[in-house]
Amino acid sequence: MRSEGAERMSQGPVVIAVVNHKGGTAKTTTSVNLAAALAKGDTDMGIPARRVLLVDLDPQGNVATTFGIDKSTLGPTMNELFKGGIDSDPVPLSECLLSPPQLTSSMRLAWKRHNPDRKRGPPNSIEVRNLWVLPADLDLSGVEIDLATRIGREHRLRLALREATGKFDVVIVDTPPSLGLLTINGLSAAEWVLIPIQAEFYSLEGMSQLLGLIRNVQGSINPSLKLFGIALTLVQSNSRLGETVAEQARRHFGDRVFETEIPRLVAIAEAPLEGAPIVIASKPNKSNPGSSAYWELAREANERINRIIGS
Repeated sequence: MRSEGAERMSQGPVVIAVVNHKGGTAKTTTSVNLAAALAKGDTDMGIPARRVLLVDLDPQGNVATTFGIDKSTLGPTMNELFKGGIDSDPVPLSECLLSPPQLTSSMRLAWKRHNPDRKRGPPNSIEVRNLWVLPADLDLSGVEIDLATRIGREHRLRLALREATGKFDVVIVDTPPSLGLLTINGLSAAEWVLIPIQAEFYSLEGMSQLLGLIRNVQGSINPSLKLFGIALTLVQSNSRLGETVAEQARRHFGDRVFETEIPRLVAIAEAPLEGAPIVIASKPNKSNPGSSAYWELAREANERINRIIGS
């Protein structure tokens, strides 16, 4: 599978699908933190603030929840965007998006709910300025049946994202943990694939099935699809198994595996309780290794994006 050194065909936003058909690989956590870090930027780390669209293709809708959004309050979501123009009038992408002020307000309210005894209110860091979210909810789970006989069903997301050209620098698509129509839509719309794999024994075995699907998509739907990188997640410190999986992954995939490894930490898992991804909820320092790890991953991702766009 080709990697990010290949020549770029499109001049629109860099579209990255985060894909793994296995659950429990920190796929959504990685999508959310990478998107938030790239949108926020950090001049000391050489990461410019980019306009980022984070797309949730998972009917569980956990992307919105990570930002403190109450899913019962959502307006049009990915489901309406997918089905627009088929059983109803087309729904513009802009009507489905959660804006930076909405995300910031939700994160701050969530912070207050979980910190009722703090009188000073949420810190200034609980804020996003360049991040938009296209949310999903459980209604999206029925879309594969609704679109099963529709011509062009694999390209619904690609068509919807045409509105993103000129408005966003990066689009990150969080796909569901399956190999169904929603994931294929994510691969059809993307130029690049980021694969998070858990540092456990069976992770590399499952890669062959996933890479087979990606090759099929390349051959029949999206020939420009390339590998952005592989991220090792949920790495247990001082674990011989984790070290073995990392060594095997690097031996097989070389520099396509990011140097940064995301540790298995309670702080990363509990960050959504604060209503914000860990890169926003916690400063990256020695006291917050989870935030530091995702910021380092964002730095590596930014370097690859720079090579893609030729800057």
